[in-house]
Amino acid sequence: MLNKHAIAILACLSLFLTACNSDNKEQAKFSLGLSDAPVDDAEIVMIKIDSIKVINTDESNGKQEILIERFTYEGALVDSIQVNLRDLTGTRQIKIIDEAQGISLDDGVYTMELNVDDAGSYVVLASNGEKYDIKIPSSRLRLGEFTVHSDAVQVDDKPAYTIEFDLSQSLVLRGNDPAKNGYIIKPHGVRIVSLYGDISGTVSAINTNLGACMVYLYDGTLTESADLADLFDSNDVSFVGPVPTAIAPLAATNVDVSGTVDVKGTYSIGFVPEGDYTLALRCNSETDDNILYERLTIPSVDIKSQPVEDNLQTVHISADSPSIVDF
Repeated sequence: MLNKHAIAILACLSLFLTACNSDNKEQAKFSLGLSDAPVDDAEIVMIKIDSIKVINTDESNGKQEILIERFTYEGALVDSIQVNLRDLTGTRQIKIIDEAQGISLDDGVYTMELNVDDAGSYVVLASNGEKYDIKIPSSRLRLGEFTVHSDAVQVDDKPAYTIEFDLSQSLVLRGNDPAKNGYIIKPHGVRIVSLYGDISGTVSAINTNLGACMVYLYDGTLTESADLADLFDSNDVSFVGPVPTAIAPLAATNVDVSGTVDVKGTYSIGFVPEGDYTLALRCNSETDDNILYERLTIPSVDIKSQPVEDNLQTVHISADSPSIVDF
């Protein structure tokens, strides 16, 4: 079931600051791209976007709204964009709004709303090849805040801002039969970042021999005494029980293993904002539901219930600088 596995799907947007306007407010040209991370059970995750609205939350700026209805795709302007996010795994991305389109924003704090075409958005499972709908309430995906600032610039085709769809948290199967209810994408786990770096690494065969592995990303520098939570969404209608006090992960991704025994695994987490983070590895036969809090043991422990050495590591992320963290 897709809601039992980690899926990280990412989208990117860039804001290039240019000259001041007549009110001496800095302006930003807007550009957007898409990216994805490895998916366990989905062969295709197709999303079709008809328009994007960017809304300034600052009352003093008049709560400026920009509606974007044209996109850049392979050098041409198109009226909508449809992309299989499985073609854009890990740190790869595709720019879909170019700064050359001349869309300008004032400096400040914004929210974003994606108008998604449900008819053009769907999931195809690798297990059976069947196609299932992606349904978004009111066909609008309302995202959280991000800040337009002068340090974030587009470089060539690389956007400066990233909308990261961590679908290990936001893509949910409704009910037990996808043919009846399909999947839904929620804002939970979706964030917009800038000045980002990437994390990748290998996982030893000692770990992969324990079962399927997942790497979790947490904010800040944490120690083995920290209470680390698995994936959950206490705002989902299907969530039951008290809200966890454990530290929730920012993102999670499956470890890719191309063998069965004594084989190293690989993983990557792209578009991580500058700062200090903790990575934790879990390898066993358990699966992580992205709604319910299951109190999974993170990081993994050995047969004596002791933490496995090096399965909890810290990393500092700098913009445009890849980081390697091996387990």
